[in-house]
Amino acid sequence: MIILFQSLFIIFALVAVGSVIRRSKDDMLGPKAMIFWILFWLAAIVVVLWPESASKIAEFFGIGRGADLVVYASLAIVFYLLFKLNVKLDSLNRDITKVVRKNALEKSKQERAE
Repeated sequence: MIILFQSLFIIFALVAVGSVIRRSKDDMLGPKAMIFWILFWLAAIVVVLWPESASKIAEFFGIGRGADLVVYASLAIVFYLLFKLNVKLDSLNRDITKVVRKNALEKSKQERAE
């Protein structure tokens, strides 16, 4: 059963790496994000193939089990990505507000000129 899970996960991770590379080539992903995601998926493959590696890293950081390390790291990554998304969303909202205001002012000027 573990071999099946490992095989399926590796296939999934390799497809994810391919998607990261494709998005990078299409200029939808910057170089820093590409490196981050490739390293993330490669680290995930290492942990799936050699679960004891997570335990050794957890021990180094003073965390009891490798599974705990994976949970803590996953939560940290999720919170960081949520923060980045929130910042981007706020920026987009400000940009949309500026464009709408500019369009409304231009339309108002045109209507007065007529």
